[in-house]
Amino acid sequence: GSRGLYCYTMDGQLKWKRDDFGPMNTRNSFGEGSSPTIHGDMILVPWDHDGESFLYALNKLTGENIWKTPRDEPTCWATPLVVQHGDSKQVVMNGQNAARGYDLATGKELWRCDGQTERPVASAVAGDGLVFVTSGFRGSFLGAFRLTGHGDIENTDHVAWTLDRDTPDIASPLLSDGRLYFHKGKSGVLTCLDAATGKPHYSAQRINGINSTYASPVAAGGRIYLTGRSGTTVVIEDSEELRILATNTVGETVDATPAPVDNELFIRGERHLFCIAEN
Repeated sequence: GSRGLYCYTMDGQLKWKRDDFGPMNTRNSFGEGSSPTIHGDMILVPWDHDGESFLYALNKLTGENIWKTPRDEPTCWATPLVVQHGDSKQVVMNGQNAARGYDLATGKELWRCDGQTERPVASAVAGDGLVFVTSGFRGSFLGAFRLTGHGDIENTDHVAWTLDRDTPDIASPLLSDGRLYFHKGKSGVLTCLDAATGKPHYSAQRINGINSTYASPVAAGGRIYLTGRSGTTVVIEDSEELRILATNTVGETVDATPAPVDNELFIRGERHLFCIAEN
């Protein structure tokens, strides 16, 4: 963000810093929420704001630019996703004007597809030859894109399918075992689609106890964990049918996505860090 990017050793020694990106002027001063992505020896830094926007690739060891690609995008809070395609890799980025794929090695834009809503926040997910990009502020859009396209792929066969209802605003979708799950952030409804076709297993199902969500759903052990801003987590079966297995609360606001590690689930609340495990 505006304060820069800093690299430290595990014992706290500063290795390098980049504080030359300049100020980030975000929409309505909402703040800076995109995360960098580390892939191999690269750090991908998104810099979408209401000014000159770029996508940077930095050398992880030195902080120096590998490439810097301009983006004709206003403020966006999504995080870059690196996807393997054949012998090469692409960087997929959400955006208000278009979802785009870039060549990881050079930063060259490979493809784009319009249709997104305002100020996207959700990050892309990928699997089985498709990448899924969504937004849900002042509209709804979800696109499943093949990575084979070049240039403007809107209305071409490189778009496998699209959806224009009940898509998430803040939280990213979850792809698990060929199923795509997403929760419409302010309405409390959950949808599960067949990822290959976009056909619903179930759609817009209300989940009691969860109204508003910032946290993305996560999968572990054949279960899906949905956490609302209220601090309630609803556990459902990872299957084509909606089966609620458990509902619990930590009693404080939760905006961060839970992190499953081995047989434990870590939840960062407003005031505490919780570790959930069997006795």
